[in-house]
Amino acid sequence: MKRMMRVSMVFLLLLTLTGCWDRKEINDIGLVMATAIDLAEDGQILATIQVAVPSPSSQTTGASKETERFFLISEVGRNGLEIDQKLQQKMSRTLFFSHRSVILVGEALARKGLDGILDTFTRNPRNRLKAYILVVKGKKAGDLLQVEYPYELVPSEALKEMEMLRGEGTVATLRDFMVASASEGMSPTTGVLEPAVYRRSGQQGERPLFRITGTAIFKSLKLTGFLNNAETHEFLWFKKNKNADHIVAELPDGMGDTSFTITSSKVKIRSDSKKDSLKFHIHLKGKGELVESDSPLDVSDSNNLRIVKRALEQQAIHNMEEFLHKIQKEYQADIVGFGQQLQRDNPKKWRAVQKQWDRYFAQADMSVTVNLTIDNTGETGPSLQLKDKEIVK
Repeated sequence: MKRMMRVSMVFLLLLTLTGCWDRKEINDIGLVMATAIDLAEDGQILATIQVAVPSPSSQTTGASKETERFFLISEVGRNGLEIDQKLQQKMSRTLFFSHRSVILVGEALARKGLDGILDTFTRNPRNRLKAYILVVKGKKAGDLLQVEYPYELVPSEALKEMEMLRGEGTVATLRDFMVASASEGMSPTTGVLEPAVYRRSGQQGERPLFRITGTAIFKSLKLTGFLNNAETHEFLWFKKNKNADHIVAELPDGMGDTSFTITSSKVKIRSDSKKDSLKFHIHLKGKGELVESDSPLDVSDSNNLRIVKRALEQQAIHNMEEFLHKIQKEYQADIVGFGQQLQRDNPKKWRAVQKQWDRYFAQADMSVTVNLTIDNTGETGPSLQLKDKEIVK
């Protein structure tokens, strides 16, 4: 009986001694919010990290000024491990990367290639694969980490919120980028960050800012080019995020312009490889409403509405053909996944073209059809500023 009691007491004692053996106190860590990587002058990698500064309180020390919410430290090295060790030597606290939400890549380094640095962001389990990755166009990535954003305490938080507003769009997390890079018949993409400016009320001059715009295209982990905003809007069809996007079309016979907002969309790709040539057919389908029109057409009339619908569909076809020409002829980069569709439809044909897919993709014939449904034409038929004699019925 006494032996059983002793065993029970030892067991209870062990329970009281258990805990998180690898736990770190908040006062012992430096929260890394963002990382920027650039190409150094000597060809090595220049890394800059944005570290959050805790707010001052009676128990802890923090920023000396209310506006000092973060600080930056930089180091140069051959690889991620060497850089991390050098960065840690500048810190009085252990660098903690689990809260990092953004990774910025300078354009020069992206064009040289990311194969020598990406492993450091994925192998360590404390790194977040859900961190967004963006290419900084025309500037060093580390420079944009210094820009203070008016709404957010830390610039990386602003970038994260801006990416989340874009939904699934061209947003790419580190995981998305790595999966696309390892996939057959698919080239990875990321969002693009550019410098911008803004003015403060009652103050002279402009202050630096940034904006997310366009798409960066990679092949073999090297940046091969960019899509502008208009081309990126066509890319949204395939990313299943065309909703809330718009189409602006010019009506025939100089009758003005009209704008259409898409509320739901679908895209279907069909491959045709029965003959020697390779063909793809893209069918776009969307529903939405007219949000603006400077035309004298009374769109409450069914015949006039058909004119508007036809103009919008023709514009959508034209926009898509320009996008396809860009990725086929200029970049020869299949960012949509036509190769993956061919692999599903005709595995034998895919095996025959797989090793030279970029060349076959560039030569493939593309056809586009569009079917738009106008659910709502607004509160009025013709524009209210028109006189009766100016309205076309």
